[in-house]
Amino acid sequence: MSCEVKTMPFAAKTRPFSSKGMIFKGKVDWWFYAIMILIAVNLVPIIVMAFMDGMTGAAVFDLLVLAVVEVFCGLIAWRNYIRLEGNGLTIVFGLIQLSIRYSEISGISETHNPLASLAASLDRIEIKYRRSCSVMVAVVEKQAFIEEINKRIRDCQ
Repeated sequence: MSCEVKTMPFAAKTRPFSSKGMIFKGKVDWWFYAIMILIAVNLVPIIVMAFMDGMTGAAVFDLLVLAVVEVFCGLIAWRNYIRLEGNGLTIVFGLIQLSIRYSEISGISETHNPLASLAASLDRIEIKYRRSCSVMVAVVEKQAFIEEINKRIRDCQ
């Protein structure tokens, strides 16, 4: 089995507050918002100067880049949760959706590992699953999440 992450088209998203399971809101640190603001602060003057200098094509391109980056980051901040269901969990992080069965989870540990992950915070939880896969996530209620996952893993064994 491979470690697959499925990208969901935005229009096909599931409703995060359905009655299908317990929801844990994803944690978003201040630095994630700072990156979004920093990108805008750096690109807006470039876009304005390009328009003022008559370089409309460059300005429009830069404006599109800004819009794509901000929408992508905004979706991560907005669609960021983990849903615990009967037989597994579903991690939703922007346009990315990953489902893991409780029976596949081999370990859970707290970490501050800065490597790329499905987390917008460095206060992370690493979930090891299958034989060689792992994913790092961040939730607001970290201890409650760990306790609930451990309970569901025990119940499934």
